[in-house]
Amino acid sequence: MTIQSESSRDHAPVEILHHGRYVSLYHRGGWEFAARNNPAGAVVVLAVTPEDTVLMVEQYRIPIQAKTLEFPAGLIGDLADSADESWEMSAKRELLEETGWEAARVESIMAGPSSAGMTNEVMHFVRAYDLRRVHAGGGDSSENIIVHEVPRRELAAFVLNKMRSGYAIDPKVYAGLYFLEFGLGTAQT
Repeated sequence: MTIQSESSRDHAPVEILHHGRYVSLYHRGGWEFAARNNPAGAVVVLAVTPEDTVLMVEQYRIPIQAKTLEFPAGLIGDLADSADESWEMSAKRELLEETGWEAARVESIMAGPSSAGMTNEVMHFVRAYDLRRVHAGGGDSSENIIVHEVPRRELAAFVLNKMRSGYAIDPKVYAGLYFLEFGLGTAQT
């Protein structure tokens, strides 16, 4: 068996194994990986209401056959008429769609890979500001989202209780807890 160096694998030809609507599967240099067909990635929105509650969503996720607890999130440019959508517009759209809360502005906290060994997807962590409730939320017609408004001081205990109740906790929730705890993404309003 020959072990290739990183540089030879990086330059190996790419074979398309499957091309779907949102994700494609590739093979390169002995490595299989998924790639998002929308190169802009996805957003994860940290939103704190004027009452100092943090907006979270739960929903059943088909790939893992379980209920999950997450921050509002979604793909950038995934709608037919929004292929050139910015992360800012996507964050505002997803927050409103999933939670019913509208943000006057959003700011980037950081961006990074969601699973560097499996996909090219880049997650943009975003903080939403100047929130105003517009409707009840719940997602679009393909989603069945339950919105939680959790007092910030009770957030860690809420997440722990959901985990103990059998929910799959999206690991990005822990990153969001860290960002909120240490004041990242808390620009003056």
